Amino acid sequence: MKNIFLILALAISFDCFSQQAEETDIAAVKSVVNRFFESLEKQDTVLLKELAFMEGQIWTVNNAVSPAIQRMRFFKDDLKSFPSKNSYLETAKTMDVKIHAGMAMAWVPYEFRLNGEFSHCGVDVFTLVKKDEAWKIINLSYTIDKEGCDALSTK
Repeated sequence: MKNIFLILALAISFDCFSQQAEETDIAAVKSVVNRFFESLEKQDTVLLKELAFMEGQIWTVNNAVSPAIQRMRFFKDDLKSFPSKNSYLETAKTMDVKIHAGMAMAWVPYEFRLNGEFSHCGVDVFTLVKKDEAWKIINLSYTIDKEGCDALSTK
């Protein structure tokens, strides 16, 4: 009988450790995404290099024009546009993180302000991988929307 209780106690403790590790990884992914927004606001290329693989892709789906336009660039391309005379402020409305075996995805409805004025809203989808115990962005896809911004926060 003692052996059954011991086995049960061990099984429960392993599950607790697993949940703690996942919660730690979720917090780390959220931190990377928030620091990415900080790098954009501060136009900090050093921070951007720390957070993303420079060969990673950035995909844009611009729904503010008809027909919608899709474009791709690399993170390293963004280094050329900093510093800028413009000010950028991207604010996450919510953040949903999913993690599996060293890969993570963050779904982030956002609002974007250019020089203090509302520019657009949309959804960022970050793909990250865990390398040397640190999460790094390998891909960012985002939409540019002018309408329906309030509804994005609830999706």
